[in-house]
Amino acid sequence: MSQILVVEDNPLVAKFYRLALERAGGYQVTCTEDVGEILRLAESHGADVIILDVSLRNCRFEDRAIDGLELARLIRERTPGRKIPILLATAHAMEGDRERLLVASGADAYLEKPIYDPQVLVSKVAALMTP
Repeated sequence: MSQILVVEDNPLVAKFYRLALERAGGYQVTCTEDVGEILRLAESHGADVIILDVSLRNCRFEDRAIDGLELARLIRERTPGRKIPILLATAHAMEGDRERLLVASGADAYLEKPIYDPQVLVSKVAALMTP
């Protein structure tokens, strides 16, 4: 069964992702904001896809706050031999944000929040796992 790692600072949104992905997608889901755990899971092949909020408030690395863009770059740095698909989830929905955020982070896909339909989320994740 595929493992999805959700990094989201809003507990209600994280719960929605977890329920949607488990029930509608049949995935196993881990939700965390702990950067050490995120990196450990990424490095140990404990995540097949990472859903990453752009505007994280609670993530810290080496005694400083980091956002989702920096965390995506850090994951890429720490897993050079493995390209884990990263899906950025953000409320930044202005024209040009998608391209700017994908380039700045090295992420693979972009999903605008809010998400109301669980199937939209499941479809995005499934598409990232299809070679």
